[in-house]
Amino acid sequence: MKARDILLDDETLFKDEEVFTPSYVPEDFLHRDSQIKEITLSLKPGLRGVNPVNTLVHGPCGTGKTTAIKYIFNEVNQASSKLVTVYVNCEDHNTRFGIFSKIHEILFGVSPPDTGKPLNAVKEKVFRKLSKENKSLVVALDEIDQLFLNQTVDKLLMDLLKAHTTYGYDRVGVVGILVDRSVMADLDQKAKSVFNPIEVFFPPYSLSEVEDILATRVRYGLYDSVLSKKLFAEIASKTYDVGDLRFGIDLIRRSALFAEQDSVRKIDSEHVEKAFGTSKDKKFEQILNSLDASERKFMEILVGTGPVRSGDLYVKYREKTGSGVKKYNQLISKLEHVGLIETMPLPGRGQSREIKTRYDLDNVREILGL
Repeated sequence: MKARDILLDDETLFKDEEVFTPSYVPEDFLHRDSQIKEITLSLKPGLRGVNPVNTLVHGPCGTGKTTAIKYIFNEVNQASSKLVTVYVNCEDHNTRFGIFSKIHEILFGVSPPDTGKPLNAVKEKVFRKLSKENKSLVVALDEIDQLFLNQTVDKLLMDLLKAHTTYGYDRVGVVGILVDRSVMADLDQKAKSVFNPIEVFFPPYSLSEVEDILATRVRYGLYDSVLSKKLFAEIASKTYDVGDLRFGIDLIRRSALFAEQDSVRKIDSEHVEKAFGTSKDKKFEQILNSLDASERKFMEILVGTGPVRSGDLYVKYREKTGSGVKKYNQLISKLEHVGLIETMPLPGRGQSREIKTRYDLDNVREILGL
């Protein structure tokens, strides 16, 4: 090895490591023009002083749904103060009080006290300020399916979208973000009626789209010549096979970190393979081992059938467990969210989908002890 190939202690391979973090929102948002346009048009009424159009954003994991919303919210915030944008991750905030606390934080700069402050008081304070300042509100509920698990979603939607009946404020729009839209069938009739969203679908990225997006991250995040064209192509291919863009972004970052540990100026194939193993296999095994009994039974049945129509899989799952369609849909939503399975719409009428594991069947069987 030549001396110039050795990385000094105070040197780094990263031009900007933040580019590879989950919170990063790219200035160049590629291959989602139609989705960005649809969502932006749904928010536009809020800039005119009325309520935004409710929107449901759905599609497989790692297809840009969350980043798109954050990108659009950033653009809205720079363009106007007439529309207040609030992003909530429902895995972190899954109660009505918790979600209104996030809205309160955006409006007032601080969260309300966790105890001693009733929900109605927080709601009244929030809507009174919005009304006084003549502003509209849009709340993005990421992983909205989490609110079905604790039976929060119906009341929350009524809190937000029927505020005019109690507080005289009617300029609220809701953006729901989730993987599997079928869970929305479990809304009660009142909540369905007030939500009634337009839908925006985010399809999986093609290989060329994955290459474009990852190339942009590399250009902004790594110094020149750190990642060769050959290894970049390998990473892009692995990312496409996994079907989650976030995986590829993390794989590049981990590969660079392993190269830095070796004090070298370039990523080599061993760094990529090591990063691939740590980022995929460990995550996969941890997720499988964390499944509860009903989730494990679902995976056992799916492994036994291979790729299968959702309706056919439901029949087998019901025979084995006696569970109803609501529990079944919740399982699908969760398992797709954590990356164990993927669902793809089948051609033809209706909502028929194919369900399959996102990992090698033999590996799944081995970890499950089948």
